[in-house]
Amino acid sequence: MKPLILLLLGASALLAQPVTNATLDESEVRITYGELKRLVAATLPKEPPPPAVKPPPPVTAALLSALYHLDSQAATITAEMQVENFDGEWHAVPLTGAAAGVLTVEPKDARLIVNDDHLCLITDKVGAQNVKLTFALAKTGQGTTLHLAASPIASLEVKELPEGKMLLLQHGAVTQTLSSAGLVSLPAPGGDVSFTFEDARKSAPTSVATLTDDAIVSMASYTTQVVRDGSALTEGAVTVRHDHPARFMLQLPESAKLLQCHVNGEAVRPLLEEANRVVIPLDDPATDGAESEVKISFTAVLSPLQLAEGELDLALPQTPLFARQIDWNVQLPAAYDLSFAGNVDPITDKPAAPGLHLRKALCRDQQPQARITYRKRTTN
Repeated sequence: MKPLILLLLGASALLAQPVTNATLDESEVRITYGELKRLVAATLPKEPPPPAVKPPPPVTAALLSALYHLDSQAATITAEMQVENFDGEWHAVPLTGAAAGVLTVEPKDARLIVNDDHLCLITDKVGAQNVKLTFALAKTGQGTTLHLAASPIASLEVKELPEGKMLLLQHGAVTQTLSSAGLVSLPAPGGDVSFTFEDARKSAPTSVATLTDDAIVSMASYTTQVVRDGSALTEGAVTVRHDHPARFMLQLPESAKLLQCHVNGEAVRPLLEEANRVVIPLDDPATDGAESEVKISFTAVLSPLQLAEGELDLALPQTPLFARQIDWNVQLPAAYDLSFAGNVDPITDKPAAPGLHLRKALCRDQQPQARITYRKRTTN
């Protein structure tokens, strides 16, 4: 008990001493490492927050507007276009299809290239810039087709029409008629647009959807060749009788890919629509009841031919026009004997060409189809 009393007395005496800086400097303070880390961090200067990252633009470059001016006296179409580059990187901005050549371009230092069947402005200049392109109108009696690039603002201004003429604008199944000077809108999604001058005394043609008596298929002849690996090529010649400029529509088979298209011996760029529809512009005929010859070819990939026997399904394009007669020659390698079933009939006379000879007559909006059965020819 006595030692405890002495210890308490000593502690009381120590506490009774005055606290000075000297005594504090000689004092010891014990804390955990975590507490020391927090104290040191509190004394350091705070780093500024990182700058906010601006998201990239949803579109890096685009054609903002396309204003077309038709000058019938100069036989030109001038397009005033505004392009904007949003991020300052290199971009090729489509302006028009490459099929139509350009007469002049402004500014002269504008860099134009052909990319993916389009005439494009290549630029790394950030911001908006203006480009002017001049196209030539086709000769009198022929239509001019331009493949327009997509643009939210697109219009055509016509200041003057030739005397006694009206202007027909055709895009897809839509036909617009302009009988006097004015301003008309053009399709914002772009695509092929045909400009044709026609005698104002003629009535405007109806659209493809209602085109019946004004245009018919007088005759069509197709040849389909299939080789052993299943590759197929179909070539056709179609004669269309029409009184006015027309839009000849063909619905290609589902797996077909258009290869070439010619009208009256000249290559044309048809309009490719959804569901494998092809729209081919036919110019104003020289006389009523004239005929246009359309030649097309398309490819398809079928299953490879079996060694012994097998079947394959073939089809021709479908059109809403009335067709008097469609002849079809189907050719496979000579080692096979062929038979068929479908909505076509055999040609009874014996043609000189090899293969199956089929015919579809007096039809409208029907697709000629045939299931071909082939068997390896046996030798005695």
